[in-house]
Amino acid sequence: MVNRLSKDDFKIVMASLKSAYPNWSIDQHGVNLWYSTLQDIPYPTLNKAALNYVMTHKFAPTIADLRELSYRLSTDAPMLAPAAWNQLIRALRQAYSPDSEMYWEQLPDLTKKIVGGYTTFRQWGNTSLETLESVQRPMFLKRFEEYQRREMMDKITPIGVRPPQTAIPETPQRNLIEERKSEGVEAPEEMLRRLKERLKG
Repeated sequence: MVNRLSKDDFKIVMASLKSAYPNWSIDQHGVNLWYSTLQDIPYPTLNKAALNYVMTHKFAPTIADLRELSYRLSTDAPMLAPAAWNQLIRALRQAYSPDSEMYWEQLPDLTKKIVGGYTTFRQWGNTSLETLESVQRPMFLKRFEEYQRREMMDKITPIGVRPPQTAIPETPQRNLIEERKSEGVEAPEEMLRRLKERLKG
């Protein structure tokens, strides 16, 4: 069970902020609001966030500042989208090896969610790197960052004031390469093949 912030510990944090920002004032209504929206953060985490904040900012924090900093201090740094893509590319090189399922299972859950499934993973493994980089990479990076942004907002927003959950619309498992062909846009390897044929002619 997560230890909630006691009122005494909350007063210690507020006193630290007041000492760091002497001109900062907050009335009783404001104090109640701050406590109600920060009480789900354990004291060690909130105190560390406050101390980190006062060392790097000239002006007093908002509630959102402390919630976001507390979240960042209490979790491992999230993997950046480009790093996740590079990890996926390395796994795709083994998509047709005897251990392909193992490489698939070792990918982060978010990466697997975006790819859509083991079957799609195998299909991507049979696609040229040039096509993956030009067609699939932009979509992957965009959705990876969308999911991470949603997760962070869920974590830093107090439970009592969170809006109803609205899931990010799922992208159907689809082959964007085939879609582009149907729209009359050739994949890079197809364009290269046609160019070679013309040069031979």
